[in-house]
This record gives sequence, C-alpha cells and structure tokens, in this order.
Amino acid sequence: MTVRPFVGASTTTVVASTANGYMVFDALNGRITVTIPASVTADISASRYSYDLVLNSGGTITRILEGKFVVTGAVTT
Repeated sequence: MTVRPFVGASTTTVVASTANGYMVFDALNGRITVTIPASVTADISASRYSYDLVLNSGGTITRILEGKFVVTGAVTT
C-alpha cells in the first residue's frame, strides 16, 4: 500500500508492506490487515492524500483498493 500527496506525485508519504511489517496477509480468512504505527503517522501532516493497495503475485499486479487517506489535526491538546 502506497500513500502519496496526490495521484502521480513522485514523493511517498508512507508505504505499508509485508517487508516492513505494516501489512499482514491472512489467507485462511481472506483478509489483509494494514497497521501503521503511531510513531509513523505522527509525522504525517494533516491533509488529504491518495492511496492504493496492490498485490503482486509473481509478476501479476492487481489493484485491490484505492482512495483518499485523510489525516486530521488534533482539536484537543
């Protein structure tokens, strides 16, 4: 899963993958869980971003999800 400031942006806001441990596959139940630690999300500025989640199964890349990734600022301090 890649999050960028906008579609086509060359910069990456955050990446979730099995390699960095932010994405876990549960093939038995057909689930993909994405968990991005607070230490990572704390550094993301409040804004609207774009994301997509793709699966690469031996050279075949399939987009599973896409949409907006919204980060809101804290109201209570």
